[in-house]
Amino acid sequence: MLADDQLARFNALAQLLVPGRPPWSGEQIAGVARRVLRTAAAGGQSPFIASRLRRATEMRAMAADPAWPLAADHATRIGALLAYLDDPNDLIRDDVPVVGRLDDALLVDIAMDGLRDELDDYAEFCRHRSAEAARGGDAGIDRAAWEQVRADELRLEQRLRRARGGSYGGGAVERMFRIC
Repeated sequence: MLADDQLARFNALAQLLVPGRPPWSGEQIAGVARRVLRTAAAGGQSPFIASRLRRATEMRAMAADPAWPLAADHATRIGALLAYLDDPNDLIRDDVPVVGRLDDALLVDIAMDGLRDELDDYAEFCRHRSAEAARGGDAGIDRAAWEQVRADELRLEQRLRRARGGSYGGGAVERMFRIC
């Protein structure tokens, strides 16, 4: 049985993550738990829970990375979510077999709507930082420097697109020599 106070805490966090989101009922969460248990009975772990907990690990890394400062609203939401995830006695105790992390996974899923772009940008930033370090470049690159590199690359790409559509001359020369 889900405790009313824990369900209220769960829904309050869901509201912080996505304001205006309708609250979950105990029956809805129990229905999701039944589906997870059916997956486990068929000999598998819940891919939903596993994938969302991986995303939570990415959120934790992003929040802890001093080179990636977060906007205040993102930092508040991620901080509240991580505090909930770290509490083993939340809506569904974490030590309950198979479904113990289901409430955590649901909240991560809710948070993903507002954080997906930020997480994708952070993953790209990490790849860039690793590539720079492998090339012997500046491994201490930060978000602002990465955003500048992205903006420079975008401007170059736009210039190249414009140049591909033009030529050095007109008429017959234009058909013979195209800028590629």
